[in-house]
Amino acid sequence: MFTLLILPAGTLFAETSEQQALDAIQRQYEKVSTFEADFTQRSYVKMMNQTQSVKGTVKIKKPGKMKWVYGAPDTQILISDGKNLWLYVPEEEQATKVPVESIYSSNTPALFLAGKGKLTRSFNVESVSQENQNILVTLVPKNEDQGLARLILHADKKNYQITGSTVYDKLGNKTEIRFSRIRINREIPEEQFQLKTPPGVEILDYTQTP
Repeated sequence: MFTLLILPAGTLFAETSEQQALDAIQRQYEKVSTFEADFTQRSYVKMMNQTQSVKGTVKIKKPGKMKWVYGAPDTQILISDGKNLWLYVPEEEQATKVPVESIYSSNTPALFLAGKGKLTRSFNVESVSQENQNILVTLVPKNEDQGLARLILHADKKNYQITGSTVYDKLGNKTEIRFSRIRINREIPEEQFQLKTPPGVEILDYTQTP
């Protein structure tokens, strides 16, 4: 994922140090087959000039399986089985099903963690820096048509595990995700990646070809 490196002019030592950090993050990423964590998400909506916060849990299993459970005030469940993606909103008694390929263009950190993101195909690595105990990898999209302006991955400086992300879009919105209580490579049952809803929930299925 981190094979392409674009860095400002500097000393050979600085370039080598940054490349070493990228290589270490890549090696740690490749070791992870399952990922579980609590998360906090903060979303700044520029049009409303408001920041909304939500907490939840996430389970990820490579390749492509993930389950995000968002808590109050807007309880939602997002599940991918690697082929299809469901968004279930209990309050609305409605679930939407779409092909997972339809969201690949967004190149979200979630897809990257799930082993489905193609960062170096769609992004250039603009810089690598350190902030306290974190390594920050700043990526910019190659495709100008994308709504995404910039993506920053956060990794622990001690073990190079990804610990969060910050996403900026071209409308001035910002979404931060920080992980805590990270557990990796523990067995996760396949049933965790199947949506189970109570009777009466409406399913909007967009995976069927008319």
